Amino acid sequence: MTRKTPLSIKQIHHLVVEKKTHPLALITDAYSKLHQHQPQLQAFRSIGKPPPSVPQGLLAGVSVSVKDLYAVTGFDTYAGSPLALHEFNHSGTLVKRLTDAGAHVCGKTHTVEFAFGGLGTNPHWPVPVNPFDTKQHRVPGGSSSGAPVSLWMGACQLALGSDTSGSVRVPAAFCGTFGLKTSVGRWEKDGIVPLSPSVDTAGLLALSAADALWGFAVLDPATSNNPKAFIEQNTLTKKSIRGARIGVITALFEDCEGGIDKRVLSALEQLEAVGAILVELDWPYLEETYQLFLQGGFSALEFPAFIKTEDRKPWFDQLAPSTKMRFAHLTDADMADAPAQIAAKNALIKTFNQAAEVVLKRVDFAVCPTCPISAPTLAYVETNMEHYKERNFKALRNTQVANLQHLCAATLPCGLDDYDMPLGLQIIMGHGQDQQLMQWSCTVESIIGDAQHHYN
Repeated sequence: MTRKTPLSIKQIHHLVVEKKTHPLALITDAYSKLHQHQPQLQAFRSIGKPPPSVPQGLLAGVSVSVKDLYAVTGFDTYAGSPLALHEFNHSGTLVKRLTDAGAHVCGKTHTVEFAFGGLGTNPHWPVPVNPFDTKQHRVPGGSSSGAPVSLWMGACQLALGSDTSGSVRVPAAFCGTFGLKTSVGRWEKDGIVPLSPSVDTAGLLALSAADALWGFAVLDPATSNNPKAFIEQNTLTKKSIRGARIGVITALFEDCEGGIDKRVLSALEQLEAVGAILVELDWPYLEETYQLFLQGGFSALEFPAFIKTEDRKPWFDQLAPSTKMRFAHLTDADMADAPAQIAAKNALIKTFNQAAEVVLKRVDFAVCPTCPISAPTLAYVETNMEHYKERNFKALRNTQVANLQHLCAATLPCGLDDYDMPLGLQIIMGHGQDQQLMQWSCTVESIIGDAQHHYN
């Protein structure tokens, strides 16, 4: 697909404020692109229509796609299942913040069934097409599978996703966009279908950190009362990279495929060249965190509590085998013991977090490749379950650390790997450091380039 340089949200805002363009004209143009590319790329489960009145507010003229895990008034919510979940029909806090600021929801994007998976596959619905391979269908990453694809379609400037093990950052990295995973408990989760309440987080994707900053300012509870002040503060006075200490998580550069480690190291050299200081970090509890992830994390225990109720039996009966297998082995005794197991895992996470926070005090932020692999073909991961499981676990290897250590993290586009597929640089910071994470992301992006720089 042709990638024309789109208007940034800053440009949209200025054009609307100065009355050089009309918000409805911008929204109509976005719908035109959506309808043009949807038959090929299949990002959306359902599509909206232009608003009947002129949007007002900071984000007037901005379109937003919403992962079909979020309730949005006027849309059904399927959460990747074949049946609509009728209790999720009214917009929650995050969607309301965006629409109250003038943003227009252009549609609901596809998700992996109940967000169970990092590759983006779903037997019930079309799998969105990774726009970076026009010859074969490569997966977009998951579980927010349609979100980054909707951005490249030109259908929107912001995309809402969610992240339990990497479900924002993996698709962002696979498809070459910015992606933000917030700290656990920071952004409200009302109106979002749960997967694993202990570690579920709402997140945001955009073609640049600079665009995401506008969405963050409106969405974040600490900035939503005066989002313009936060935007102006970070636009006028960016953090300086000179003298910044960047912690390199060396263990997470191991076993990267397709030259991903080299590309990320090259980006770090760019930062070093303008004054950053690279510090090698021996990251705590990496093996223990990964083993917890391989054992199902929290999802295998917490999701059954949501889906295995009498009133949700129709949804449980429709679950794909690849979803059901994650907790099919659990006995009634296991489920009875689930609260104790969840408490024990939360105690582990507290230990992991405390150790990570100590290491993070030595640096301004930590970095590693977002994913150690590039997007595999759909045909390969659908060949057999072992192919799927191996690619899924490896795709999420580097992202799950932030989830299971209660940290916040972002991914920035970082060029192309040896297969001409996008890759990401992951930035990790301490719990509650979300504002600083957005600020550093914008600074790093201004040096290594955004998606338009790397892929146009």
